[in-house]
Amino acid sequence: MKSNFIYHPLSLSSLPNNIYQKIELLNTIKQPLKQLFYTGNLKLLESKMIIAIIGSRSPNPYAKSLTASLANKLSKAGASIISGGAIGIDIIAHQNSLPSTIMISPSSLDQIYPPSNAKSIQEIAKKSLILSEYEKSYNPHKYSFLMRNRIIIALADYIIIPYADLKSGSQNSANVALKLGKKLFTIPHRIGESNATNALLANQKMEAIYDIDEFISSLGLQKMQSDKILDFCSHMPSFEEALLRFGEKILEYEIEGKIVRENGYVRVK
Repeated sequence: MKSNFIYHPLSLSSLPNNIYQKIELLNTIKQPLKQLFYTGNLKLLESKMIIAIIGSRSPNPYAKSLTASLANKLSKAGASIISGGAIGIDIIAHQNSLPSTIMISPSSLDQIYPPSNAKSIQEIAKKSLILSEYEKSYNPHKYSFLMRNRIIIALADYIIIPYADLKSGSQNSANVALKLGKKLFTIPHRIGESNATNALLANQKMEAIYDIDEFISSLGLQKMQSDKILDFCSHMPSFEEALLRFGEKILEYEIEGKIVRENGYVRVK
């Protein structure tokens, strides 16, 4: 799908020193970055912290809800969220961290990929920042997504993978992160779910986030003012539980699009 984005080449040498040093890390895994193009707000590269939230294109409802809460709270605490614009975990992270979000595109910026996320990607271009290493007329190939992911990992200070299957692109990203010495986090899952992150946890190569506010504080970020309803709904209670606890406020949040009802349960959108 064609875009109407106005985009520009970005001189790597003109980047903030800390960002340039991160990109230089790619030389250590023999995948150097030679050029970048951008549309949007370059000031986001100067954020005090850049946190990657990446993962499966088909996460379970629990992972969707926690991803939304993580992205929202981290962005409000001062971090910029970086991801790859894909369906699933990526686009949920972008949508819930606007305008403090950075997308790395697997295509050139005269293309919108994936087309199914066009509306959200257009909003990111308008309010936030999109980067690509491809100049024009480039549509993604299978390896393009791995190349995109290496940029996400390089630019991030920390990496959160809420849900990932074995032998997935997200597991490959975790391996790149470990090679670059980046710290990995996930949310805890039941046995048989998110097998890639469970395996990394079992091998002590990843840390679990048990409390989002405590996690934010551990990173040295300022915790935002808590929203009791969204906090409660992030644990996917039944609609009856939520209604009993908060009354008509739950219906207001649903109408405003802050929460969604699915199969009798409530989750953060």
